[in-house]
Amino acid sequence: MDRRKFLAGAAIAAISGGCQWSNPLEQRDRLKILGLLGAIPSKVISQFEANYPQKIEFKAENLPSKIWQELQDFSKSESTASKPPANLPQLVSIGDAWLDQAIARSLIQPLTPELLAKMPYWSQLAPRWQQSVTRNNQVWGIPYRWGATAIAYRRDKLDFRIQQWSDLWRPELKNKLTLPDDAREVIGLASKKMGQSYQPSELSDSLRQELKSLHSQVLTYSSEHYLQSLLSTDTLAAVGWSSDMYKVKRQNPDLEVVIPQDGTALWSDVWVIPKGEVAIAVGDWMNFCLTPAIAAQITALTDAVSTSSDLTQVPDSVKANSIKFFAPEVFAKSDLIEPLSPALLTQYQDLWTKMRSGSL
Repeated sequence: MDRRKFLAGAAIAAISGGCQWSNPLEQRDRLKILGLLGAIPSKVISQFEANYPQKIEFKAENLPSKIWQELQDFSKSESTASKPPANLPQLVSIGDAWLDQAIARSLIQPLTPELLAKMPYWSQLAPRWQQSVTRNNQVWGIPYRWGATAIAYRRDKLDFRIQQWSDLWRPELKNKLTLPDDAREVIGLASKKMGQSYQPSELSDSLRQELKSLHSQVLTYSSEHYLQSLLSTDTLAAVGWSSDMYKVKRQNPDLEVVIPQDGTALWSDVWVIPKGEVAIAVGDWMNFCLTPAIAAQITALTDAVSTSSDLTQVPDSVKANSIKFFAPEVFAKSDLIEPLSPALLTQYQDLWTKMRSGSL
């Protein structure tokens, strides 16, 4: 499911996806959080409530597209009301790909220096994660877990091991490859194959030739159903997201999942504060999610890895999983996908249209 187009999901015990907020008159003292189904283990909420006076009302959605729509709906209702609506969540989880849209549309508000000062684990985050949510010296959210773009392939059907992006160009994968229906990902991986950034600032002729050659390998472009075609062997390799692959791999031993040695793209899920009143416990919750004990649970019990710098409490069996914990040198060569300038975005869209139509 497309991390760049607002899709994700999994399961949280005791929290039903798509549930409605309770009666606001009965739950005024609760911290309302709108999050992803499966991103926060249910016992984390119980542990928070055991340590802080405020109770949590957690509404989980299985698709970030639903969260995005709700965030926009909340903004509309707030703009037409004399005060924030009673069902407005104080905290929302969005994918990092949505952050700049949320800022541009004034759907969220920055975290104040006073709030950040009450969150000691924010200051301990690696600079990469701090910079990912900082715009013009303002912090717009707290990244609390991350994953990567990866390759899954049928090791029972291929006579070679896929290890790097260039392997996707091999003749054995002719018409047996699924790529994301996403310009940033496909152009990025081709650039990475050439030894450049996942986010090229120049769309060179050589890059265009690589994409033309890659297009001839592709059976289908899909960001939602790419694993289904792989499991049915319509395709033998697919590019997608580590969170999806982590879940499917556990049930399908014939699948191999690889983080390319060249480096890859990284994504994160981010706590943001919608426009409106800020609950006192917002900072407590965001900081709590980064504490070593909770970071270990998020890492061990969900399909992604905590952004916390202290993962010493993560079980060794989890750290041995190469989908979540890939080589440090590969992580160092990986990139966050950042916003494009309007001019470069137009170039990307034009190149993508030509690639998809086979007219490169």
